[in-house]
Amino acid sequence: MPTQSLINGYRKFREKYESDHAVFDRLADEGQDPKVMWIGCSDSRVVPELITGADPGELFDLRNIANIVPPAGSNSCATGAAVEYAVIHLGVDHIVVCGHTECGGIAALAAEPDPATQPHITSWLDLARPARARVLAAEVPEGDVYLETIKANVLIQCDNLRTYPCVAAAEQDRTLTIHGWLYDLHTGTIRAFRPETGDWESIASHAGEKD
Repeated sequence: MPTQSLINGYRKFREKYESDHAVFDRLADEGQDPKVMWIGCSDSRVVPELITGADPGELFDLRNIANIVPPAGSNSCATGAAVEYAVIHLGVDHIVVCGHTECGGIAALAAEPDPATQPHITSWLDLARPARARVLAAEVPEGDVYLETIKANVLIQCDNLRTYPCVAAAEQDRTLTIHGWLYDLHTGTIRAFRPETGDWESIASHAGEKD
């Protein structure tokens, strides 16, 4: 039986459902038309709709351990299917790959999970291992390796997105933009990678607001 808190939450949702019935009717009758695909971590502390204030129907969510995007043609077809659906069938304008501080998946790259007892975690994290290798090769100070690996992983997954023909074509046609974001659990800040400068800048300050 689900926990009582979930049941209580569902009751509150039903109240909202009844009060906003027209909104939910529209979503059911007209279908979804999100403009943004969100690829984020499964971490329970990082909830895209909470962070962005998005309403139902505004985000097409894909969440997994360490916000990973397997390259096109890999055996991990579930992620690829979601990407193709978002780009080809939903026609999203933006894909956000959002990593976060204190990511357990990235921390596990240094801990080396036991493939005998955690075979799926081990094979999945192999897709993020190039991020750690890149950071170590750059001789980053030891105290910065964890955070820099989180950042590098976001950028590598953005590159993996571009291996999908539909993504590459849409980006070439300028109908799709890919964004690399980092959410800070300690401050609530989102920083976006700026390819033109190589910096991670707060999206609030970039929009002319105080962070």
